[in-house]
Amino acid sequence: MVPPPVTQNAPKGAPWGELEPDEKRERVLDLATEVFTEQGLDVPMPRIAAAAGVGIGSLYRSYRSKEDLVAALLVRQLGLLREEVLEAGERADAWTAIEDSVRRIAERQATNKLLSGALGLTSERREVVVAVAEMSFAWQELIDRAREDGTVRSDATVKDLRFLFASARAADEVAPGGSDRVVDLLLEALRK
Repeated sequence: MVPPPVTQNAPKGAPWGELEPDEKRERVLDLATEVFTEQGLDVPMPRIAAAAGVGIGSLYRSYRSKEDLVAALLVRQLGLLREEVLEAGERADAWTAIEDSVRRIAERQATNKLLSGALGLTSERREVVVAVAEMSFAWQELIDRAREDGTVRSDATVKDLRFLFASARAADEVAPGGSDRVVDLLLEALRK
């Protein structure tokens, strides 16, 4: 079954020809994120080009392949998540920061499968490996603070959070809303 066409008009803002190369890539990423979120990662590149209001050649000058586009989208999303975790880490109570961040991220993942799908397609790429490592480091700093505060298990790691997020996604496939229960149970298991 062919996904429905993108119904949005050409993007607002400066005309494509007036944009710098970085601005063009950002515009494509914005629109590709919308299209992939609505229709899935199987959307062909011509549909992304149409959503951006450009020809397919212009799209391929910005991103040489669909995998390059998906990887860039994932790196951007991981960077945003990392910033969210770093911001949460500025709070005085590390456990509350972990709990609030985990709940927000799990809730978004329940309605948007884009991040996990993109990771599955591009996890071997160097830029993705670096972005995942940076994200993991931010989480680990927060976990270490909570461990020092005595609010998280002494053996807690970032891998435990990955298990938590994967379990929450799987729970929603079993029963809608199941992720909330899994998050509650696994956060309780992490707490000291």
